[in-house]
Amino acid sequence: MSHHVRFSETLAGRLGPPALPLHDAARTGGDTRFLLTVVTPDIARLVADPNHRSPAWGCLLAPWLSPDPLGVVEGHLDLFVDGTADRRVVYMRYRLDLRTTSGEAWVLHGTKELRRRHWFPTLAVDATTLRCTLREGGDAGPIRAHGVLRQGIVGVFAQGATFRGTSLRAIVSFLRYYIATVVGVYLRR
Repeated sequence: MSHHVRFSETLAGRLGPPALPLHDAARTGGDTRFLLTVVTPDIARLVADPNHRSPAWGCLLAPWLSPDPLGVVEGHLDLFVDGTADRRVVYMRYRLDLRTTSGEAWVLHGTKELRRRHWFPTLAVDATTLRCTLREGGDAGPIRAHGVLRQGIVGVFAQGATFRGTSLRAIVSFLRYYIATVVGVYLRR
């Protein structure tokens, strides 16, 4: 029997025009927030396969784009993928297919990059900062906005309170894998 874990995550920030540099768009763009529930359907597969996908669903709140929430019709989180061979860099990649209530299609791509930097301990920032782009129509559509969404310390604690699983063992296995990977990134010489 496979063991699964689910949790909810909220990130908020600003997305602005792609003509602006990322940090300017993140500072001056429109308020944006997403609320997601992520499910890891099989903890053993997650640990064994670095390309394992965890489905995600929820909504994106972006009043500058749509007065109503955009629903996530299909989404996923790829946890700790595409890093260097020695795992000194790993990524958390998000892909969310979004629909407005009137049927317009959008796709949000986001990346959290965990990378050891010698000059400053960046774990808290890396694990809670999502750099993202918003494309109109689909993956090949034009980029209409980009920016940065953050979780914040309150969000981290709120996320921790949402963890649920088929068993306590499943939750412990997931957290052990997560912590071991993160510690490996930041402590590996």
